[in-house]
Amino acid sequence: MRKGMVLGFVVLSLIVFLSSEVMAQGGRIAVGNLKIIPSLTLEEVYDDNIYLGSGINDTDERIESDWISHVMPGLALDYTLEGRGYLRVGYLGDYAYYKDFDDNDWKNHRGFLDFDYQAPGGLIFGVRNVYVDAADPYGSDNQYGLGVPQTKRWYDDLNTKIGYTFSNQFRAFLYYDYYKQDYDQDTDFTQDYTVNQFGAGFQMRVASKTWAFLRYHYGYRDYYTHLDGSGVTDQNDADFDYQRVSAGLTWDSGAKFAGELNFGYEWRNFDNKFDVYGRQYDNRDTWVAATKLNYYATPSTTLSLALIRALRDTGSDTFQYYTDTSIRLGLAQVFLTKFTLTAEVGYALYDYNFPTDPTKEADNYLGNIGVSYKIWDWLNAGIAYTYLKQDSNYPEDDYTDNRFSVSLRAVY
Repeated sequence: MRKGMVLGFVVLSLIVFLSSEVMAQGGRIAVGNLKIIPSLTLEEVYDDNIYLGSGINDTDERIESDWISHVMPGLALDYTLEGRGYLRVGYLGDYAYYKDFDDNDWKNHRGFLDFDYQAPGGLIFGVRNVYVDAADPYGSDNQYGLGVPQTKRWYDDLNTKIGYTFSNQFRAFLYYDYYKQDYDQDTDFTQDYTVNQFGAGFQMRVASKTWAFLRYHYGYRDYYTHLDGSGVTDQNDADFDYQRVSAGLTWDSGAKFAGELNFGYEWRNFDNKFDVYGRQYDNRDTWVAATKLNYYATPSTTLSLALIRALRDTGSDTFQYYTDTSIRLGLAQVFLTKFTLTAEVGYALYDYNFPTDPTKEADNYLGNIGVSYKIWDWLNAGIAYTYLKQDSNYPEDDYTDNRFSVSLRAVY
């Protein structure tokens, strides 16, 4: 089965609800400052192209449809630190069962920790960690393994910060982040890496709940697995270091905006000159973006914007990479008190450096619409439709995918 491409910000949102949503909707079981939040989502999805096949005359590119049943249990603990912050830990699962192609069944497990504390003297401390043990066919950030059933892997994302507030007008931060990804199969060794990232930042208050920021990060990616017989070694793998400067706006809790407006510039330098095939690595620099915003226009209307610009390296054994430039617009509208309409449109351009005859490109399109009904405060039912399409100048990468879903979700 080929390794395909899709809008990276889409797929997980179809099957996994984030911990922040659970915290916002649950909390009916409380012991002092501790909230215990159980959750369960049941979802039926009809997918008319489960392997994201192109439909060309190739058995590895076949188009197959199926019903997929998802059972998604969760449990979160939310402890409030008396107006100074919070500690949140929890688990989210996704158990997927295929009606016809049951050899594709998979299970995902996600554990998370989120700690945020602001001391009376101005000290700020934060730790966030997400660990995921996955076997789904939805690929990594660089789309590796997309459409391939039971791609077993795990990853761990750790983000830490320590800072200080000066006169309630300025903040200074130091950051350390650690990322690790590991695939189970030896044949997927090119995707095993660690990243160590160090940073410093400065914030200035520009409105009552709005901060302007400037940040600098330095990081290093190490591909740590070299399969015997593959020819990939420390002397020709795709290890690199990078520097990034970013600036933008961020908001305190309770503002009309949530998230960050974030734009920057990044420089990458590779340890080695040539890959295993003798092709030269391309030290490069480009503008980047990591903007994800929610705007609470009214109590019943929320608008969202995501603008992502990133460099995606395809593996440790190749100099190939692509720039991912993605935009997504969303709407959540409450109507008739108990109904919520959600809608999304998105576009992503993947611009590769290789192959070059012609240079590979792919246009990706997303459309998503759904309606949920609040049966009780803790129970919601919903229906949704998602459309995905990739149009590449390499026809074997083309696909169209339609997904219809019905769901029942409880967060207590």
